[in-house]
Amino acid sequence: MLIGVRGEVDATNRHALGRFVQRHTRVSGQLVLDLSEADFFGSQGFTSLYYASVHCARRDVDWMVVAGRSVLRILRICDPDGELPAVEDLEAALARLDHIAKSRHAVA
Repeated sequence: MLIGVRGEVDATNRHALGRFVQRHTRVSGQLVLDLSEADFFGSQGFTSLYYASVHCARRDVDWMVVAGRSVLRILRICDPDGELPAVEDLEAALARLDHIAKSRHAVA
């Protein structure tokens, strides 16, 4: 599942983004949240990423965030240890998800 976000993510719409991710993770075992086109990503947007992370972990969904410049800035502040699975482009996200899927099949 690929979810692309454009425009702004801030306190006014962070819950809507979290709910959207929650509703759409039921159809796939993998998710790419593409925020590379987000013009603005406020610190409150980080809560939607944290929520997505918890939800994906509970549903056993592998996921990646494609982070643009504004998202990377917030992640450096709010996630200094790099706990969230963030990459800088879609190709890297797909490659990492493919690697995770292959690792799961090798173990099974």
